[in-house]
Amino acid sequence: MTRRTTLHPVILPVPAAARPLKGRPKVDALRAAAREALAQSARYSGQKLGPLDKDDNGAPLPSNGLYWSLTHKNAYVAAVCSPHAVGIDIERLRPVSESLGERLAAPDEWALAPTVDTLLFFRYWTAKEAVLKAVGMGLTGLSRCRIHRIVDDDHLLLTYDGRPWQVTHHRVGQEHLVTITSDRVELIWHLRL
Repeated sequence: MTRRTTLHPVILPVPAAARPLKGRPKVDALRAAAREALAQSARYSGQKLGPLDKDDNGAPLPSNGLYWSLTHKNAYVAAVCSPHAVGIDIERLRPVSESLGERLAAPDEWALAPTVDTLLFFRYWTAKEAVLKAVGMGLTGLSRCRIHRIVDDDHLLLTYDGRPWQVTHHRVGQEHLVTITSDRVELIWHLRL
């Protein structure tokens, strides 16, 4: 029997000083906050990260044998490190256009749910984004990432190029959803609100 890996995703509020910033200073501040969340994830895991390099396409390269993923929005950042490929995404729940939903998923994917609403859209969106991050692919791989099953309110099963992925959702308040790839792992969420 193999031992399950425990991941420690960390969610932090964006520092108050960074919230009013715009443009490049804002992006730099969000990136710095997300890297702090990543450092905390590594500490909780008992791991040490090295340089956080990216490949030519901007995908994170393993650091000291650890895979890592960051995400940020105006209010929160999140990050995780793992001994296996991993992806994490956070989104603020908000109304979206029907055309965006049509680009996100095929009709048979939407048909998996009894009703389609804003929360379901962002469950699908963050799930696909997390998987695409784990495989080192940007949104250009969106059509190759498919929802196959809604397991329950917190889990979905997807495939990317035929490879199965499970994701786990975590709500942050009423307005944000964080999703992480979670195959064969235990999750211990660390939130500082």
